[in-house]
This record gives sequence, C-alpha cells and structure tokens, in this order.
Amino acid sequence: MSAFSEFFKKAHDAINGIRGGNSFFLGKDGDVVYSKNNVCVHETDAKAGEDEAHCPGYLSVQCQCDESLGLTLILQWLPNVTLHKNPQSIRSVSPRGKQNRDETPPTRTAEEVRIALGSDEDSSQSVSLDIQVEECGTAVPVKQVKRPTTLVPYSAQEDHSFNDALGVPSINVIPHTPIKHEKDGIQNSEKVKDDVERQSQSSLSTSCADEMSEKELSSSEDEDDGCEGKVDVGVGGLEKILESTQMFDVTPEQFALEHDLMLTDTKTTDNDEQSRGRTKKAGTTSLFSVNLGKMRSMRVFYSDPECTCGQLVIATLDSHYKILHFHHGGLDKLAKIFEQWSSIKARSVQEVGSPSAIADKQLIICQPAAPTFEKDPEEGLFEKMTLNEWRSYENKAGVIVDSSTVRKHIHFASVNFDMREKVWPFLLRVYPWESSADQRDNIKNDLFLEYQNIRKKRYRTMDNAPARWLSIENSIVKDVIRTDRKNPFFAGDNNPNGETMKNILINYAIMNPEINYIQGMSDLLAPLLSTLNDEVDAYFCFTNFMKRTVFSSTPQGNENLMETNLNYLRNMIKLFEPDFYQHLEKQKPDAMQLMFVHRWILLCFKREFPENHALHVWEGCWAAWRTNYFHLFVCVAIVSVYGKDVIAQDLPHDEILLYFSSLAMHMDPVLVLQKARGLLYEFTRLEKIPCVLEGLCSAENEQWHSHKSFRNFYCNQSHTDKEVCPYQ
Repeated sequence: MSAFSEFFKKAHDAINGIRGGNSFFLGKDGDVVYSKNNVCVHETDAKAGEDEAHCPGYLSVQCQCDESLGLTLILQWLPNVTLHKNPQSIRSVSPRGKQNRDETPPTRTAEEVRIALGSDEDSSQSVSLDIQVEECGTAVPVKQVKRPTTLVPYSAQEDHSFNDALGVPSINVIPHTPIKHEKDGIQNSEKVKDDVERQSQSSLSTSCADEMSEKELSSSEDEDDGCEGKVDVGVGGLEKILESTQMFDVTPEQFALEHDLMLTDTKTTDNDEQSRGRTKKAGTTSLFSVNLGKMRSMRVFYSDPECTCGQLVIATLDSHYKILHFHHGGLDKLAKIFEQWSSIKARSVQEVGSPSAIADKQLIICQPAAPTFEKDPEEGLFEKMTLNEWRSYENKAGVIVDSSTVRKHIHFASVNFDMREKVWPFLLRVYPWESSADQRDNIKNDLFLEYQNIRKKRYRTMDNAPARWLSIENSIVKDVIRTDRKNPFFAGDNNPNGETMKNILINYAIMNPEINYIQGMSDLLAPLLSTLNDEVDAYFCFTNFMKRTVFSSTPQGNENLMETNLNYLRNMIKLFEPDFYQHLEKQKPDAMQLMFVHRWILLCFKREFPENHALHVWEGCWAAWRTNYFHLFVCVAIVSVYGKDVIAQDLPHDEILLYFSSLAMHMDPVLVLQKARGLLYEFTRLEKIPCVLEGLCSAENEQWHSHKSFRNFYCNQSHTDKEVCPYQ
C-alpha cells in the first residue's frame, strides 16, 4: 500500500511538472522556499503607543501543488507572542496531502482537538480555503474562507475520516525573538497618562523679562475681552481642517479595520468568547496563512535605497488587505521568489494553457523611476548649499546680493544640515533677503523684546479665562508629549524642550485666537525648534510658517485655503494625469474630495517621508522658486509616480485612501522631488494654461519670465463659483 501511495504521488508531481505546476528552480510540493523572523504586523489598537504598534513574527513561504492553479505558494505568519506563550501546541497551516494516510489511526486524545472551519453541520462539505487565522491556539475562520477542511496534528492524523485534513506540524520557539510584554505596554500607557495629568496641572510660571507698560496692559486687556467670542476652531473655514486632523494618527491598519478592509477574525460568536472567560478584541496579530495564488494582488514597496526593507501588501479578491512590514531586510529575496513564481505561472499559461485565476498584474514590485525627459533640465547642476557657497552670495555688509539665485539653489538641492539654522529664518521671511548683518542683529533684538510682551499677554489672558485656556493647554500637552519622541532633542521624561514647545504653541494660540491650536501644529513646530534651538527664533519662524499653511484659514473671511488648494490640485491632476482624474470621476463623489492628500497638505509631508527628506521638501516649498504652490506639484508627483497602480487595480475611493496611506515612509523622496520639479518646469513651458490655475503663477516670482515673455490663459469650464470668467 505504501509503495502504491509513493508511486501515485510521484505520478501526480510529474503531471504537475508537465503542466507547469512544479518547478525545479522554485521548489517542490511542500518545500519551504523562504523564511524570515521579525517580520512585523502593526497593531490596530488606536490606543497603542508607537513602540507597541509593532508585532514581530515568523514568516515562511511554502510551495504547494494545486489542481486548478498548478504551483502555488502558501504564505504563513506566526506572531512571536503566540510562539512564546504556547510553543508546543501552536499549530500552523501546512500544504495539503503531507500526512501519511496508509497507517492505522489510533484513538485521538482530548488535547488533539479537531478544528472545523465553519459550523459542524457543514464541516463535511468540500470547499476551498483561502484564509485561515489562529489566535492563542484556537483557529477561527475569516471572511471569504471557502476551503473548510480539518486541522489535525501530524501525530494524530491517522483517522481515515480526516483524509482531507490539513496536516499541522509542531512549532518550537524561535531563538532570539523579541517578545511584546503586555504588562509593559499597560505600564507605559499609565505612565503617559500620569505625565499628561501632571503636565496639564503645572503652572505656566516662566520668568518675564520686563514688566509691561500701563498702555500695553490696557491694550492687552481690551484685546483679551474682544477675543472671547473668537476662539471657536470648529466654525468657518477650519471645519475641513479639523475633520482631516482626525486621520493624523490613524495607521493604515486602523483605517482598513474601520472600513472592513482588513483580514481579521470576524466570525467569533459571543458565546465562544464567554466560554473562554474573556472578551476577545478584534485585532490583526493572529496566526495567518494565505494561498497567494488566489490573491488579487501582492504589492512590494521598498523603503530604503538598498531595496531590502519595506512592506508587502496582500489583497484578496474581495478587497481585504494584510500588510507585512520588513524592518530588518529580506524583502528583496522574497520579491525575487515572487518574480520567479510569476514567470513560472506565465510560462505555464503560454506553453500549456494552464488556467490562471489571477490577472497578470497580481505581482507589483514598485521600483519607480523618472526618465530624463520628465526632469527639469537643470536637475543635478546644484549640490547642497554649504557655508562657503552661502557666503559667496553675500557682500561685505552681509546682504544677499542675488536672492533669486539662492532660492533657485535651495529649490534644486536644499541646504546642509548645519546651514539650516542660518538659512531657515530667511526662507521663512523672518529676516528680509536684503537685510545686512547689522540690521539682522537689530531685528533679532526687537523680536526678543516682542516675545517678552507676548508672554506677558499670555499670563494675563489665561488669568481672565482660566478654565478655557486650561482645556487648550491640556490639548497641547497631550500632543507635545507624543511628538517626535524618537528625536533625541525631545526624548526622555521631563524634557525641558517639550516645555518650550508647549510654551510656543500656547503663545501662538493667544496671539491668534481666530485659529487657536489645532492638532498637527506640534508636528510642524518640532523640526523648527530642534533645528533652531531657540524659543524666540522658533516662535517667529513657526508663526510665518503657519501663514503658508492651510491652518491660517480664518472664519472671519470667506476664504478656505484648504478648498483653494484642493481646487488647484484637482485641475492639476486633470492637466498632468488625465487617466487618474478619469478614474476618480468614475468613483463616488467623495473621491473628488481627494481625502488622500489632506494629510500631505496639512502636515507638509512630514508623515510621508523620513524627517530629513521631509525637510528637503519644506525647503523646496519655502524657496518659492517659480511658484508659492510647490507643495501641490509634490502632490501631483506622488500621484504620477505611484498612482498608476490605483488605475491598474481599479481601486475604489476607500481603497485609494488606504493605498496612499500605506505608502507613507515607503516612497522615494528623491524621485518625488525630481518629478515635482519636472512638473513645475513643464507647467512653465505650457503655451496655454487653464484659467483656474492662474493663481499658481500670481506670486511674487519674477522667474516666470525666465523662459517665456508672455503667458496665455483659456477657460476650461471648471469654475466652482458663479463669476464670469474673464478668459471666456
């Protein structure tokens, strides 16, 4: 009997080999072709801290012969926490047919539990399993599961009634695997909470330099009384901004879970939870196994120049996602296996006509590049500005002789890290370009005295309405203590730099009551403070920075800077990426709200790129070379470089938002900036410009005439108001 089974298996493998279902180069049925430890799945608990979000696990990929797909791959991920808690009884999904069916079955014990996928009544039916998850030793089904067989340990898989069962091997704890300790997470969260309460109750005692004059006190008193009715950040043009800030701290996994796009346990009944004596919370950190041959797509995104780290995004046919993060390399090797597997499948279809359940776009390895003709001709002519180059632009009095050339230099190459403290006050217009060194010293002294008056006004204002301002202070403190905690400048408990950041934000709210404080401002202030390392300089740079952002929208005026930016962006996408624009038009009206760009604009790409690269984007925008809306060209560049996958996958509105959200920290910032500069150059060369984009070239930028002596506009019938177009 054993000889016949072996002969039958060899014959089956030979048939699969002929039809392309097996490959000597990739592996045979049951072979593990890839394994990697510390592959992370991020928690979906919104209350989890930054460090707690990572759940490392062990990833493996096995070959399996499938009657309909030929050679397929089974991807499995086991959380390290599960392995640590129960190393002997944790089970893993294995390829079908690995059990030895010709031996006599013994009686099964109570511990060797038969786990039926679905109800007991339907357990005998033969269907196809796509996804299987397990948590704390208990396997449960998820959505789109259609292959309910039985999971049986190898040692007990001898009952002939379970011939269709999946064999389950024993798993040992992987050595040197980091373990997430739940107690530590609880202690850390309690500690953060205590810190918030302690800091919120702290006094605002800061030494004042000089006493305010009677005139200043009287003026401040009048202003404070007049501001009582103004501090309402939920009205007027700030409504959309406040709505957008709700998504600042939402991870792609949290968004997917909230919108039913995440592969997770969804069918556990309340009775099952109560029988185990605990309430099971929804999560993604459970045993995970998937047949990649039945997935809609697998996307590989690299996050480092070496193309070893990044993330793998798996999408099922019914639009459920799993995101696996490779923080410690190994993604390039997995991508090569996927490429080899894809070529085997393609050759099988081409030569033998083997059916393929998935389209050719199943595997997408994102390594975009910008061809030379898409770049600005001056790309690569500049290097990062150094101190010697900066001095070459100054005369003996310290005046910048040619500010246009300086801004052009910064636009193309940014500045060295050690030059930012000197250059940023110019880019943010704290110091005029035409000012001399002596004049800048006087300006610095004047700003210092002005800041002391601002601090005095703050104390008096807060004394007049302590309850309201205490609430604002609490909101600021909550954001400050979690802003850039990995930056050594802000790391540690009771860091005085955190107190300085809080003071600046409160002072800004006092001086701008119509804007007040909005979540996200601390993210923009942190790099300024850590770079300038001076409270006064950071405050005035931050104030001028805010004037360039949509945070400066005021309910008193009818303007809504966010909507202005979005209207520009829609028409820019229509001009530069018409296919992507048409795809958005096919979706629900919500798609045209461009929700996926809101965080880009509000936080100036700080959450999309590593900080050093994000600051290069900031400097390019502050330089205002040819336009004051360079950040919109960066948005279009991201859509141009990474948006083709959206069209190829025909993603709906919510999946577009998830797609671009998952790209954060996995985009090539150098490529995006090169593409943005190329788009700006292309825009300046257009013979005719849509009338709705006229505002892009209405800035103080004389460089618009560097290539063309005139500019023509035409009406493209895209007006949102009822005014008559002057270009009709």
